[in-house]
Amino acid sequence: MILKKWWKMDSFIKVSEDNVFIDLDNNDSALNSIGAKEFLEKIESKNLSIGIIGLGYAGLQLAVAFASYGFIVTGIDFDKDKVKKLNKAKSYIDEVSNEQLSLLLKSDKFYAVSDLSVLPELDVIVVSDQIPTQYPKNKDLSFVIALFEKIIDSLDSTKLIVLDQFFEPGTCADVLFPLFGEQNKTINDDYFLAVSPERVEAGNKKIKFSLIPRVVSGMTSHSRQLAAELFKTIQNSVIEVSSPTVAEMVKFFEISNKWVNQAFVNEMMMTCRHMGISIWEVISSVRSNPFESFRYVPGPGIGETSQYSDESFKLHSRRGFSKLRHDILDKSIEINTSKSTNFVVEQITEILNDRKKCLKESNILIVGIANRRNVREWNESAAVDIIKILLSKKVNVYYHDPFVDKLQLDGKGFFLTSIKLSEDMLKWIDLAVILMDHSQIDYGKIVDNASIVLDLKYATKKIKKNRDNIVLL
Repeated sequence: MILKKWWKMDSFIKVSEDNVFIDLDNNDSALNSIGAKEFLEKIESKNLSIGIIGLGYAGLQLAVAFASYGFIVTGIDFDKDKVKKLNKAKSYIDEVSNEQLSLLLKSDKFYAVSDLSVLPELDVIVVSDQIPTQYPKNKDLSFVIALFEKIIDSLDSTKLIVLDQFFEPGTCADVLFPLFGEQNKTINDDYFLAVSPERVEAGNKKIKFSLIPRVVSGMTSHSRQLAAELFKTIQNSVIEVSSPTVAEMVKFFEISNKWVNQAFVNEMMMTCRHMGISIWEVISSVRSNPFESFRYVPGPGIGETSQYSDESFKLHSRRGFSKLRHDILDKSIEINTSKSTNFVVEQITEILNDRKKCLKESNILIVGIANRRNVREWNESAAVDIIKILLSKKVNVYYHDPFVDKLQLDGKGFFLTSIKLSEDMLKWIDLAVILMDHSQIDYGKIVDNASIVLDLKYATKKIKKNRDNIVLL
């Protein structure tokens, strides 16, 4: 199928106080179709039903924001436990309070379900963070293709469909948009299709959700403009860009930048370790440079979250998508994943060997397994990969994390549970490994009682006593 390029090269940029608008189709700039006008009226009157598919950090905040504004919102998540919690006004992220959920539930502005049967009743469908995105370059789109086929089947009335989830640039135009044509659905008549990738950062409470600028585009001007008007109801700043691929590239650029910078720091960590110097001393001195902004710290993984579980919504694999080759990014992914996790396991082995202990059948405590500081999510956390490697080497692994009570390790029900930091337990273990520096953990207690501590996050920097027990990278 050959896609017609609907954008033009003679664009202009108009900067106003609260948005940037890039006009690329003057002939289609006014909302002059009947369907578009009706949608605009529904947005203005708040007479709009919105469905958010995926209720993770981004999706749940988006659902609460729309419901708080006055829209009727249905949250859709295939994790039935999450749905039960939400319908009992129990939030699982700090950015949304139980009180907020309770008020929205009582006012009938929000409700959660665990299946897609509600799709025909919705005016807007936002596909949020339910899609697997472990790496910036995710080649398997079977999940989202199957999901979109179900959305297309529900198009008995005109709907606005928005991609809030991160996709590889080109996914909307080259993979998802053609699915509608295959089912004889016409854009601007049967549906509107827009892209607006989420930009929340789990654990970052410095910037309110409403203050995060929202980048928006669409497969048509109508699609873009309707999505922009919708997001202007809850976001202070909306940036309209020329095409869905540009919007996808914005997110791809941002997340790839994190991976590349994190990989550089991790490579420096390994270099410093081999040279016998402290990476933390180096970083402390680097941050004194007034001309450079430096926010990255060493440690395996990248700290991104994903709500995907292959057990909750099984879909067959149909096709992949990847036109891109980025040598720097590919190498960064390797450094932040396999190379970094193997390096940590090597350091654990080396520490135990120095103490005349064997890795096999040793007792190791992992402190902090969440993928970011002070968050509850553990999906895609490097700690999970490290634990799996240690278990494969016949190590007795235990973990403590005040934010993660249970850690699912496979699809067969095998899991670990968080244990308390008792003095007896800390004295009994052979090694404590700090993989995440949660603020609620008593690191002084760990250092005082554990015989040796491998600190990968410099969480023990303020501790003065027993520093001989601490190994820093």
